[in-house]
Amino acid sequence: MPITQLIAMVRSTQPRQAVGLLAAMPADRIPVVVAELTTADLIRLLPAAGNDLRARLMGLLSTEQLADLVRALPTAEAVSMLSSLPLDQVRAVADRLPQPTLAALLTSLPAEIQTEMLSVMRPQQAQAAWAGTYQREVAEALARANADVSIPADAPPGIVLVQLFGWQITVAARRDDDGRVAVRDAENAAYRLRANAALAVTDYQPANDVLDYCDEARRQGRPISAVGWVDNRHDGYLKRALVSLVQ
Repeated sequence: MPITQLIAMVRSTQPRQAVGLLAAMPADRIPVVVAELTTADLIRLLPAAGNDLRARLMGLLSTEQLADLVRALPTAEAVSMLSSLPLDQVRAVADRLPQPTLAALLTSLPAEIQTEMLSVMRPQQAQAAWAGTYQREVAEALARANADVSIPADAPPGIVLVQLFGWQITVAARRDDDGRVAVRDAENAAYRLRANAALAVTDYQPANDVLDYCDEARRQGRPISAVGWVDNRHDGYLKRALVSLVQ
């Protein structure tokens, strides 16, 4: 049967029957058919495939097909799918992953695999991935502080909005920063979103002149603060910095 006819049959039948057709095809036909499947085809068919067939089909996807599929899926679903793939296949597509997906994926991986993944990515993409991972971890820490954390549709990149005790606080988490960039971004976001206060979070201790700037801003009635956070050992510092802004 011609390949075009096989593809037409796969697309015209119900997902369960379509994956049955794929499973029954001669071994040399399946890669040819899979190469012609669109993102819409994959989204329709993969959930209906058993674990073995799904793994086989995923292994046959080109880097472009896999990247398009990831971009079409919700972040959590995309991360779950990528986590089930061989590391070589994930490495090949890493530079094409959406930033939120890449950050979430890196967070879910062991440290040694994170490092390996980042080593094969373009420097700019790797730096952005680390930044996104840090911002995600800070957002999770803010949530642990019993704050309501959201990302407004009109928020600048890398900014989250925290609601605490009726106040709205813009938070800028910036990696490899001593506070200068984070304070600027948090303060600009507060003006843009009309928030009550701004908080800069960095993985370094904020510089003295940054802390002095925040002290002077608070004296002038502009609640701004800067705090260092690396991991959950520093959650207490983060929570106290938040609370200090609303007192």
